[in-house]
This record gives sequence, C-alpha cells and structure tokens, in this order.
Amino acid sequence: MVPLLTLLLGIAFLIVPQRMLGFMRLEAVTGRPEAIGEGRSSFAGVLLAVALGCLLLQDPIALQPGLNFMLAIGWTIAALGRLVQMLFDGGLSFKHIQARFFVSLVLAALAWNATEFPYMACFESFRAGCGLPVDASEWFLTLVALLTVSLGVIALFLPGLALKILRLQPIADAPFAMGETRGTLAGFYMAIGAVYLLMPQPIEFVALVMGAAWLLTGAGRIVSMFFDRGWTVFNVLGTVFEVGIGLLVVMIVLGII
Repeated sequence: MVPLLTLLLGIAFLIVPQRMLGFMRLEAVTGRPEAIGEGRSSFAGVLLAVALGCLLLQDPIALQPGLNFMLAIGWTIAALGRLVQMLFDGGLSFKHIQARFFVSLVLAALAWNATEFPYMACFESFRAGCGLPVDASEWFLTLVALLTVSLGVIALFLPGLALKILRLQPIADAPFAMGETRGTLAGFYMAIGAVYLLMPQPIEFVALVMGAAWLLTGAGRIVSMFFDRGWTVFNVLGTVFEVGIGLLVVMIVLGII
C-alpha cells in the first residue's frame, strides 16, 4: 500500500503540478511562471523512482531489503520535516499540515513494518570499511549519492535556499509554506542517497533506483518544457545535468560502462 500511495503522489505532481504546489501554498516567483514545472521534476522524480523500485524490483523481497528501507526512511524524514514545519515555520495551527504530518507518520510506520533490513550486517560492513569505493565507477556512484543526500539536507534545514533554487515562493498569506521543502522533497532525496551509502552489498537495485530518480527528474523537466513554457536556460542545463547523471548511474549498474 505504501509504495502505491507514494506512486500516486508522484503521478499527481507529474500531471497537475500547479494544483499540487497550490495545495502546498507555493507559487512560482514573479517572472518565472515556468517554475511551477518543478512539481513535475524535483518533487515527482524521487517519489516515482522509489515507489516504482519497491513495486518492480522486490522479487524476492529478502534479497532487496534496501528498497523498503529507502521507502521507510523517506517517509520518516518527511514526517520529521512536517513536525519541524509545524514547530518552527508557523504551521502548527493549520489542519492540512497536521493531516499531512499524520499521514507521513502512518506511512512511515507501515513501511518500517514491511522492512527487513540487515542492521548488524550494515554495522559490520561499516566497521570493516567494506563500503569504501574501490574503483572509478564506485567513486562516481558514491559522489552521486552524496550529492543526492546534500540536496535533501538543504531542503530539510535550509528551505529558503531550496525554494530559491526551485524558483518557488510561499503565497502572500502563507509564510508557513516556506517549510514545505522539509517534507517529501527532503525525505526522499535524503533516503535515496543515504541508503546507498549505508547499505551493505548487494546494492545494485538501490543504485538503479538512484539513477532512475535522476532520470525521472530530468524527464519531468522535459515535460515541463512543453507544458509549462519551460524552454529556459535553467531547464535546459538542468535537464542535461540530471539526465546525464541518471544515465551514467544506470549504465554503470547495468555494466555498460
């Protein structure tokens, strides 16, 4: 159920980004109407990648516990971000934020219940240093994972900077919306990168989901170019960067390079 709901949320951001961002009380900054397409890319890409990974790559589940672990971490951080938004961004008295905090908490609990993560194996792997990269390909995947985590950290702890990068802003009567990036945006970026860095072997499917997240983010930006008047230098460069990273990750995982 949790992957399906996550998938539906990602599809909603992909199809009706303006409505989804409007529900979050966010709008494009003045002079950047195409920024509404960030819903199709930055918000939708990571949700779709993790959800599809859990639904399509979990056979048998015992061999790929990292994917459910990724889902659990994502919704846990999303719930934490909603709590921070309520306590520090002025969202405590708004029922729709309270409701989303509760939903995130429930989804996190359900995801943890379905997670069979080898905690001790991960701990021993970390202690033994087995997770250190051994060649150029592994170093590249590690750097991508660190970049992905960093984007999540910015979204969680520096929401103002995150919105500036996305060219979004709270609507005039909703200053609490400044903390919207602390939710699923922060949660799933951090989850994707962190699980790759923490998981013991095998992590091929985890890396594949990480590559898919970058690819789907770039794909969402391409869709935005056609439907959100998004033919801008920012979107073109962003698409090249995101699709390029995603393709390299997938090609490394599949052994093409």
